Amino acid sequence: MTASVLGFAAFMFFFRLYLIRRCWSLPHKHGKDFFLAQRVEADFYQGAGRMLLRRYHACLFLPLGVDVPVVAWMLLAHRYIFLSLEQIAAYVASLVAYNVMLVHFGIRAADLARPGAEEPVKTLQLSMAPRRLRDHTNLAVELMIACAVILDAVFLWHAYHLSHAAGTTHHTARLFRGGIVFAVWIGYWQLGALLLKWVFVRWRMPLPVNRTEDFKRWRTAWLKYNLNTVDAIRGLTAILLPWATAWMIYRRIWSTSAMIVLAGGSLLIMGVFIVYARRLERRLKAAEKELKPVEMVKEFPRRPIAEGRFLAGGLLYFNHDNPSVLVRSPHGVGINLSHPSMYAWTAYFAGLLVLITWMSKI
Repeated sequence: MTASVLGFAAFMFFFRLYLIRRCWSLPHKHGKDFFLAQRVEADFYQGAGRMLLRRYHACLFLPLGVDVPVVAWMLLAHRYIFLSLEQIAAYVASLVAYNVMLVHFGIRAADLARPGAEEPVKTLQLSMAPRRLRDHTNLAVELMIACAVILDAVFLWHAYHLSHAAGTTHHTARLFRGGIVFAVWIGYWQLGALLLKWVFVRWRMPLPVNRTEDFKRWRTAWLKYNLNTVDAIRGLTAILLPWATAWMIYRRIWSTSAMIVLAGGSLLIMGVFIVYARRLERRLKAAEKELKPVEMVKEFPRRPIAEGRFLAGGLLYFNHDNPSVLVRSPHGVGINLSHPSMYAWTAYFAGLLVLITWMSKI
């Protein structure tokens, strides 16, 4: 059991390293004349851009640097289950941090490429089409989740009766309790995935006056990629729920051949997920290659420095009247902690920490 838990933690840590590798070359994604989505001069990387690129690469390791003392403590304290849960939370936190970093360094590149220059306001359009989460609901995914919950409930019901039939031994009672805890854990991540889908659906972008239809096509492809990716993760965790519960309850009575089939099925499911995720990624890259959204967003004027109160060097921002979560600060990007969605996400991550702490003591 310990080996499998440590293996899972190592697997999640590998994914975090892979995430750094993916982000490492993003500044040059559109060519040497760009830093992220910002067009720069030919000598940009010989001057101020060189230091900016170094800072960008260094910042990619910040989440790992913060995490190292925590991982070391959990290894020394033999809190292996807590370590595996912490690595999942750290992976999600890293995703959020890297997206904020991309916005921050994009703004810094624009400031360095055109120091002190503010572009005149250009005419833009804003799509007023209503966006509702239910309009982007995949019925097949929702049915899969519902079936997984029902099947998991059947396994838990059987585990409950086994515990009573066995005289409520410590082992059988622990299996039932572990199944309940795992179901709560998966359910909480399902809630987070729905919150993330809501963010993607409600995220509005201005429309350029030129090539408006092409931009809408790219925006549709971008939204479809993100929503399908989130739904794929939700479907994977839904399948994992009864699968893991059955393994916890019946692994002592299953034969070696049954365990091999279970392991093979797990690898097959993960393989299908990876192939599907890569397929979605290729489709988005094909749309970007055809439509070149980086050329279309050149029409967008630079955002002015937001009005309001900044703290922590401009990283934290407070203004109830500003509808944006991420704003331009005097030194890059500012996170609007007064935005209503920030309350929901702050409560969610606080609840996640409480849940991890509770689960580590079970």
